[in-house]
Amino acid sequence: MRVPSVFVPSCWLLAGLAAAARTCPSQDCCNALSKHLPHDQVYSPSTPSYVDRIKSYFSVSAALQPWCIVLPSSAQEVSSVIQILTEHQCPFGILSGGHGVFPGANSVQSGVTIDLGLMNATTYDVESKTASIQPGSRWKPVFETLARHGVAVTGGRDSDVGAGGFLLGGGNSFWSASHGWACDNVVNFEVVLADGRIVNANADDHADLWTALKGGSGNFGIVTRFDMKTIEYSNPQNHIYGGSLTYKPESTKEAIAALVDYVDNQSKDLASHAYTVWGHIPSIGAIIMSFIANVLNDDSTSTFDGILGVPGMTSSSVRSDVIGNFTDEILSPKGYRNIWETSAYKNDARVIQFAVDKFNEIAPRIEAAVSPENLILVAGSFQPLTKSMVSQGAANGGNVLGLEERVEESNGVLFNAVVSLAGAKNEKAALPLMREWMDSVDEFAKSADLSWGWRYLNYAYAGQDPIASYGSDSVEKIKAAAAKYDPHGVFQKLRMSGFKIPT
Repeated sequence: MRVPSVFVPSCWLLAGLAAAARTCPSQDCCNALSKHLPHDQVYSPSTPSYVDRIKSYFSVSAALQPWCIVLPSSAQEVSSVIQILTEHQCPFGILSGGHGVFPGANSVQSGVTIDLGLMNATTYDVESKTASIQPGSRWKPVFETLARHGVAVTGGRDSDVGAGGFLLGGGNSFWSASHGWACDNVVNFEVVLADGRIVNANADDHADLWTALKGGSGNFGIVTRFDMKTIEYSNPQNHIYGGSLTYKPESTKEAIAALVDYVDNQSKDLASHAYTVWGHIPSIGAIIMSFIANVLNDDSTSTFDGILGVPGMTSSSVRSDVIGNFTDEILSPKGYRNIWETSAYKNDARVIQFAVDKFNEIAPRIEAAVSPENLILVAGSFQPLTKSMVSQGAANGGNVLGLEERVEESNGVLFNAVVSLAGAKNEKAALPLMREWMDSVDEFAKSADLSWGWRYLNYAYAGQDPIASYGSDSVEKIKAAAAKYDPHGVFQKLRMSGFKIPT
């Protein structure tokens, strides 16, 4: 049976008759894909399936509309896709779970989006005690599958985050203190290279690629499977003790002191995890929220006493529960436009206080600029970056995140500034205010010798260049791996999405 071609109207509608008579790159690329894959895996803009996939993005800002969307279902099909796109010199973007927030984070406007959404299986090997996770998997289903075996992995804390981008950018989990970044727990990456070869990168084979993928993002190939070490639950019925705590904004000073103390003493209880958020919601106003978790389900731990003792508590959801209920609790609202910016500092109350003071100034200005009915949330979170967390990287073969020297002097905190809103014009109005907030905190941190000059890739906004912040040694490792495994620079020249290697 003849495979139908994929009609891509944008090229023809925008072109004159003379131009239309010439070759249309969009038509060539999408038709070539439709001839080599089942036609129901290549979606054009005129199809309902295309629209559904665009709606699957977490952030409306990131949901660009490509010439077509291709959904491979196996590593072999990914290999075919990348070879076709390379042969026809087609620009492409890569989508795993779609949680990147800015335009071009995980998509492309003029090109083809490779959507890994069909590759969403999770399996567990009892003998090796490893979990195999495909890149399009979302973390709640991953946790639910593995919970049947009484185990977990260092997965995301938000139910809807995808595995692929999360793991390749580092990955912060409930187990970060005891197991490091999520990527440190990947024992093997199955990778499709630019020439179509499918290789396994691990401590024994392609070890340089294995290390570079741990923080190096999509600069080397398309990862089609992550094999991860698993962690046994101490209580298979109620996996974790923890939950959210909210406080009145007047308790800022005490909340900051409790967080700083927790970060510096986290090594005394490696099963613990906590962070604090200052938020502004138009219908509520300002609020402080802390999240705590003990992955051994220990409700008698004294680790959180300082956080629990912050005055002005207004609510608590702390309990023992299954992990999926916690990842639902942290679930970010979907279907809005988002701006995220990030930086990292020494663990010091002064920089957190400055960031909160600036937040108290910026949040009302953003609300005034976009109107209360269009603003969902303005927030700034502070999360631990500790010596215990970073040490796990070296213990597990190394990564390229470049934090080892930074934690030698002190523990740190990861700052994430967030706004969620409706409307493209409102997003444009909020962006300079968000940058003012981030820039002012960075400048204060530098003046007080508190800056780490490091940016977490999974929270970074366009232009923040997180890979460059890893440091020259890490960048050189990344460049060397890319030159070896992608000698023609396909993932630098044709890949349009995500963060690339600094030139």
